Amino acid sequence: MKYIILVISLLSSLYSDITLAKDTSASKSDLKKSKIKPASANSGTWSHNADADDHGTWTFNTETDIYRLGTYQNIAGSYADPNGWSVSLSLLNTQILGANNLFQGDTFINVAKSFTISDTLSISIGSLNGVALTNIHPQVWYDYTYSDTQYNVTPSLMIHLGPYLANAALTGTTRQVGFLTGAEITFIPNKLALQMDYISGRQALSGATVNLLFNFTPSYQMYTGVYVPEQNSGYEFSGIVGFNYATAH
Repeated sequence: MKYIILVISLLSSLYSDITLAKDTSASKSDLKKSKIKPASANSGTWSHNADADDHGTWTFNTETDIYRLGTYQNIAGSYADPNGWSVSLSLLNTQILGANNLFQGDTFINVAKSFTISDTLSISIGSLNGVALTNIHPQVWYDYTYSDTQYNVTPSLMIHLGPYLANAALTGTTRQVGFLTGAEITFIPNKLALQMDYISGRQALSGATVNLLFNFTPSYQMYTGVYVPEQNSGYEFSGIVGFNYATAH
């Protein structure tokens, strides 16, 4: 089972955050409004080889992020064509439980291109852009551009590493350059895997996710895990539960 992490995010994953606030009481509410998951575009979500299917692949994801003070829902859909291009549309951070239930979500579009170098090496280049739909005035534009190199060390171990550039609206500080990295360990081929992602820095984007992925069928997948915030991110630990559907394995 080969996973090439493209989108978002997503994502997944990857899972990542936005906008530092000046006081502690405001920071958690404001940050959750802008939380994104740009690590390799969809860290924690279903990853797939974009050129595995001659007709392309549609992928759909729903994820619940559970914090101590609230629960948020993320929904995403993506398409990957046989030539390595992929595009995704995500509605993130819609609060469904907890106090201060005012925010209705962020909309992001991710476009990425995957280049297959060999049977074990590939490179993805992409850009994630979006806006907050409500409750932010003046409106700001979020931009996260990245490159991610994936290498299959063995059939059961994939690692990835690459740089990213994020604008000030995402980091909560200034425009910053950092790196993303991670690994995926397959315990049972086409059935069970562990996915780990990390985004460097000491700002709102920085943090790590660890997810256990289980394939019910070739098209349906469930994952569960935890988000671990970095120092000065302004976030708390959260639990993750997600489901994926893909039109191709």
